[in-house]
Amino acid sequence: MIQIAGYNFDGPYKFQDHDLIDFACVYVILCPTTANKYSVIDVGQTGQAASRLSGHERKDCWTNNCRTSLYVALHRMPTNKYSEEDRRTVETEIRNKFSQIPCGVE
Repeated sequence: MIQIAGYNFDGPYKFQDHDLIDFACVYVILCPTTANKYSVIDVGQTGQAASRLSGHERKDCWTNNCRTSLYVALHRMPTNKYSEEDRRTVETEIRNKFSQIPCGVE
């Protein structure tokens, strides 16, 4: 578990090695900087984690901004409790906590 901007996330998991399933979440793409420290490369939300992340249009941006292995952290937000708007609110809060996120926009 990792805490990002006050939210608890599962992971971080090495992006290439983690078998995702489809579930609603906010995800954070991370790049390791030092032991147990990461820089935030991207933040997003989805109703289907596996489908969204496997073919993400910003993957090139992620790899261009991380010279080592990419990691992903996942904050589950089940659709029976949270809406897409709720996920977008969390995504925006996280983006606002970090001064420079090289990939993606709000």
